[in-house]
Amino acid sequence: MKPILKWGVIVAICAGGAAAWYLNADSAEKTVQLRTTSVTKGDFVNKVQATGTLEPQELVDVGAQVTGEIKEFGTDLNGNRIDYGSEVKAGQLLARIDDTIVELDIKRAEASVAQAKAQILSADAAVVQAKANISQAKANKNKADRDLQRAKKLGVGDALSQMDYDQYVTAAESAAANLESALAQLNTAEAQQAGAAAQLQSAEAQLQSELRNRDYTRITTPVDGTIVVRQVNVGQTVVSSMNATTLFLVARDLSKMQIWASVNEADIAKVRPGQEVRYTVDALPNETFKGTVNKIRPNATMSSNVVTYIVEVDIDNPDRKLLPYMSADANFIVKEIKDALLIPDAAFDFRPTPDMIAESHRGKRPAPPAKEDELPAGLNPADAESGGERALVWKKDADNKVIPVRVIKGLSDGTRTVVTPAAGESLQEGDRLVTGIMLVTEKSASGGADGNSPFGMKRPERRQRGTGGAEAKPGQNAQAGGRPGRPM
Repeated sequence: MKPILKWGVIVAICAGGAAAWYLNADSAEKTVQLRTTSVTKGDFVNKVQATGTLEPQELVDVGAQVTGEIKEFGTDLNGNRIDYGSEVKAGQLLARIDDTIVELDIKRAEASVAQAKAQILSADAAVVQAKANISQAKANKNKADRDLQRAKKLGVGDALSQMDYDQYVTAAESAAANLESALAQLNTAEAQQAGAAAQLQSAEAQLQSELRNRDYTRITTPVDGTIVVRQVNVGQTVVSSMNATTLFLVARDLSKMQIWASVNEADIAKVRPGQEVRYTVDALPNETFKGTVNKIRPNATMSSNVVTYIVEVDIDNPDRKLLPYMSADANFIVKEIKDALLIPDAAFDFRPTPDMIAESHRGKRPAPPAKEDELPAGLNPADAESGGERALVWKKDADNKVIPVRVIKGLSDGTRTVVTPAAGESLQEGDRLVTGIMLVTEKSASGGADGNSPFGMKRPERRQRGTGGAEAKPGQNAQAGGRPGRPM
């Protein structure tokens, strides 16, 4: 056998023998002590815990619809330059984009409008002229028709030659053709007039668009609120695309905010609209705030196979202590019981031996489940979460014995349980309930003063204090035997 293994076996045998000797030697001196805990009285809150983030109730995205350079910022209600935290009113100027290009476009649009108006005037004059020509053509045609009718009555003969008759016919046909031409000219003039009017409408629309673009160079806030985010600086070029570029985020009213809390799917059934919520923030750890559940968003999110739901909690922030995007620890109050008797759950697990029970109470056992009329307010035997189960706990008496007490279990947070004494039972604040036992020897009770425990450290011997003074020699501590000690 190797030397190390041999010495290990020897040490183990010696330790086992010493332990056996110690236990056997002290067996007659062992006593039983009861571990106890106090019954307390206080407010019990059954709650769902969650974490979340403070958010403005309404956040307005202010963007830009034109491209250009940021020339300047506006001023807030206090006359200061627009920045983070600035208070603004609806319609107030936040920033101005360079409008040089827009002004040139406006001038071009105005020139187009003037040109279209001139064309309309020209078309109007052409229409008037065409109408005048039609009137003249109609008069000429009427005269030619009358002359032809007279010629037809006279007929070709001594009074009217064939040549003269043919001239009347030609004049009538020419007058009719001239009338048709005048009517065609009127149609053309009216078409030009309509085209000029359409061109004027197009030019005016373009002008309105350019004027609107000039308005877009003035970035204003549509609502009263507080600047939460400013994403541009003076001199920065804003490029407008399919989507409006975000320049500012304005919180409408920071005196009304929300908590967006992530609640586990296992607890979401306990959360409902209108429910009270108590929460704290890291910035103000000694203050507790209250809110109310607004709604539960039905779209769940999954992270690491954990499903959570976003619950919106409405909160008041009249003093503006709370700022957007702070982290909040929220407690959704499921039920609250005032001045409840509370006992640790460990008290329900204790089972005494018959000799521990006081003689007058031996044989007492838990009764059947409580009936509804026996339960205190708020407890429903059909609701497993509300309790209603009978249980037996053990109270310590003056003789170090235990007395059984029947109780009705109520709500529990996993550590403590609300209880109500059953009819005829007595349980009050300060009573000591037994949770377990421990074996104590006289030596261990006295702290092992003799120092003979093989499992404890021996107390070092107290050295005798030297007399000092003239009798003490240099380098001597007056130790046992008067031997010189180590120099101090």
